[in-house]
Amino acid sequence: MKQKIFSHLHLRIILLMIIFLTGCSNLFTSSLAQKTIASIKMGSGPGEIQIETEETKDLSESDDKGKEKNKETKNKSRWNDNALKTLTFKIAVNQDKIIVVDKNFKRLQVFDGGGSLELLIGAINTKESKEKKSYKEVNFNFSVIGSFIMDNDNNIYVQNRLITRSSVGESDFLPSYILVFNKNGELQYIMGKTGTPDIPFFYIEKLFIDSDGRLFVLSRSFNTWELFRFNNKKREKYDDFSKLNLVETEGKNTYKGTIENVEIFENGKGVIISVAYYHDVRFKYRKLYEYSLEKNEIVREITNIDDPKNVLFNIVDDKILYFWNIEGKETKFMLVNMNGSIINNIKIEFDRNNIFSKIIHDESGAIYSYHVNDDRLKIFTWR
Repeated sequence: MKQKIFSHLHLRIILLMIIFLTGCSNLFTSSLAQKTIASIKMGSGPGEIQIETEETKDLSESDDKGKEKNKETKNKSRWNDNALKTLTFKIAVNQDKIIVVDKNFKRLQVFDGGGSLELLIGAINTKESKEKKSYKEVNFNFSVIGSFIMDNDNNIYVQNRLITRSSVGESDFLPSYILVFNKNGELQYIMGKTGTPDIPFFYIEKLFIDSDGRLFVLSRSFNTWELFRFNNKKREKYDDFSKLNLVETEGKNTYKGTIENVEIFENGKGVIISVAYYHDVRFKYRKLYEYSLEKNEIVREITNIDDPKNVLFNIVDDKILYFWNIEGKETKFMLVNMNGSIINNIKIEFDRNNIFSKIIHDESGAIYSYHVNDDRLKIFTWR
């Protein structure tokens, strides 16, 4: 009799566990709704975006045969998902503005929230510039545009990479400076590592503006991660994260840590460092640390994740960490609080028939995506 009662009890526990486990993913997964905020026409003119891959941008168009070959190759590459991983343009959303940089035309365009062109900085055709336009244009000769960001006053910070004869084809690690334009596109000053245009940056991982309007420059080269903080032109902070001792020992095993990502707190007082630990070449786990820029040290470990797919995406409101949580064709984010506890999952579902799609976020942590279809680029906000 006791065994029968135990069997029933055991069965009920199993059923409750199944219900709990199968219901958890639904209970803690919120589907975000999409809203189109802009639709920008493809093309080469002002207010348009040229959808082209790195593989086709240098094809000759000097004669009719060359033009036909170029057109054919572009059409072919546009439908090649692998080729579209390296586009010649980049997009950011900031302060309800859409910022687009174009490597081919060496220009930066700022659109309003609805996709209407407000500002163009770059090479201007003087023959066309005499016409009255609904947007402002500033003639400027960029070299190779890298990272860029806009602050709350609509000042624009642009990494300008300098091409040398020996650096053709290696644009990522060119010496570069940060150009600072005001909201009218007028150049204010140029910055290097010291805040003045003397020592250049090289590869810049990201630019970031904190809540006090200070510029952060995260620079990376091989295993070196450097962080610079500027107040206007004055450099007031420098940290070299590559000097951290990221080695752990368990028994006879030694795990070496590799920094994968650094996310900066909005208040500018610290960063989150994501470190992957390896035993030889085998991934062991990923740890996230809080690093104080005031104390110049790691102050605590936030969480330990053993799934290599859960990669840090962003930090929102200095309180919630977003991790990629890919399951098949679904795009999910796992939300973790600063105590390391999972508090929710969010899901994004968009049309997989687009030629190309990319997910980004703005300075507040809001999620956006942009999608290439036949003749337009559409930008969605997800709430």
